[in-house]
Amino acid sequence: MVADASLAILGWTRVAILIGCFAGAAHLDNKQRSVPNSYWKVWIKSAVLLWLLEIAIRTDDWITYCTMAAVLAYGSTSLIGTPTITDLKRGSWVDWSVLLWYCIGMYGVIYGIMEYVPMDDFISILSFSENSKKGIWLQTILVIPIMFFIKMAWRLRLLHGGADAKALLLVAVLIPSWITFTPVNGSTFMPPVFALLVWGGLGFFLLPISLIIHNIVDGNVKTFEDISMIWHATRMPLDEISDNFVWLLDEVVISPDGEPNIVSSLTPPKKTPSRQELMIKIEELRLMEVEDAWVTKKYPLLSYIFPGTILLLFFGDPIWWILHIAGLT
Repeated sequence: MVADASLAILGWTRVAILIGCFAGAAHLDNKQRSVPNSYWKVWIKSAVLLWLLEIAIRTDDWITYCTMAAVLAYGSTSLIGTPTITDLKRGSWVDWSVLLWYCIGMYGVIYGIMEYVPMDDFISILSFSENSKKGIWLQTILVIPIMFFIKMAWRLRLLHGGADAKALLLVAVLIPSWITFTPVNGSTFMPPVFALLVWGGLGFFLLPISLIIHNIVDGNVKTFEDISMIWHATRMPLDEISDNFVWLLDEVVISPDGEPNIVSSLTPPKKTPSRQELMIKIEELRLMEVEDAWVTKKYPLLSYIFPGTILLLFFGDPIWWILHIAGLT
């Protein structure tokens, strides 16, 4: 009973930290399109402490503590980088500390596999009690593949911003499982960090509808070509483009017969142009005697994930709801 009450307190503390952290991160990302590492370093300390307290309440298994060190060492590379031989030779205490964490973590992972993963019946690892030593160890080590997925999504540009990836990595540590973070309604199906990402991503599905209505009301649909732009872009005066977080989609292109034409791109540039390059493009459009151009805003994902924290609290896993509505649960 005491353990249950303690875990419940940890759960609501995690709720407060999650909402507070993402509210501040969304504000910074919306204001300056970046969130400094110093911001994440402050909040990750609270997340690590709560995870440590959870493990202490649930088990006395030293293998789990060592495995937790492996998770934190792997996740820390996003904030402090990976220790190198050169850094170690310089006597950097941070890099030596991380290396020590690597060694402790590797020991925990290897010993945990030897202790809890039967080599002759590997599939039996799927049947475990979530509050057993084996179950708690598995819940801990499974955070590593979750972090790997998040990092790969960032490298493959599925997550466009580094702040988005770091935010999800923090959630993976803050809420490694649903044990203490029990939703008000619904049940659970996928890890909390992925559930939060899905809730945040739902906002992007509503964005095209909002843009279409906005463009129609503002009278931006003047030609047939404009129809292909109104679902993902909007028109902005040329004088305002350089001072906003947007990608310019219009540019002047010389046709084969030597005539300049304005061409609108359906996608943002793969590489964000420098301010000087942007000003050149704007000046070229001015010479074509136009006053505004199609742009797409650099929508910060954190601004959408933040409302998702509330949905996560009240409705839990969105995939469970989809399966429930479809009659599959």
